[in-house]
Amino acid sequence: MLIGTAGTRKSTQALSYPKPQFWLSFDQKMNSLLIPMKKWGISPKEIHYEDYKNWNDPRAQLEKLQVNCPYKTIIIDSTTTAANAILRQAKQMKTGITRQSGAAAGKLIAGIAVNEMEDYNAEAAALLELVALTKDICKYHHVNIILISHLIQAEYKSAGNTVNIVRTIVTAGKRIAPMIPAYCEEVYHSFIKKGFDADSGGDYAILTSSTNEDFARTQLLLDKEIIVNDKPLYNTWIKPAIDKINEGIK
Repeated sequence: MLIGTAGTRKSTQALSYPKPQFWLSFDQKMNSLLIPMKKWGISPKEIHYEDYKNWNDPRAQLEKLQVNCPYKTIIIDSTTTAANAILRQAKQMKTGITRQSGAAAGKLIAGIAVNEMEDYNAEAAALLELVALTKDICKYHHVNIILISHLIQAEYKSAGNTVNIVRTIVTAGKRIAPMIPAYCEEVYHSFIKKGFDADSGGDYAILTSSTNEDFARTQLLLDKEIIVNDKPLYNTWIKPAIDKINEGIK
């Protein structure tokens, strides 16, 4: 799982993983990867994708990949916009029922249809199904699965009324967000590390270990903080770490 706020190069670093790749593009911004593809010498023929606006189509695609997966890496970009697509489908289906039968389609505020509790239940169920499908593909086809997720800052009060500020995955429902990383073996937190020169904008970096505010974890022998900038994450750090483990096993 690659997590972080917008603009921290999560998708760019996912691009560094083995090819051919298939992207389930809920963000629908694959054109933004053209520059890093050119810089790293990646052929467009190795990058396959479909843009999605609902849940039924990507679910059908994942079910096909369960049977036949010709790719080495599958990327979900992102779970945040996937959740939005799921909620949009739930509202559209209720609207369709209304048009056909006159049944209630949900709550309206100022004439705008808003989500109800069952929509958030649908979101949670679909995201858990997404995790289950990708886990199954990973297990039987031995491919890389990357979930890209956006973060939002949140405040939590402890029993002693101490306020803890943490960043958590963005989904509409609150219960599903903390559950998704639990299914991931590796969780890397992308961020911009500010330097002393405010004009430079800072370095693009990745955390592989949790801090008080941010969560991350790894089973590989990686530094707790990696300055990636324009270097490909997989070839420069991940593959050498995997090779060391494999050499130890031999």
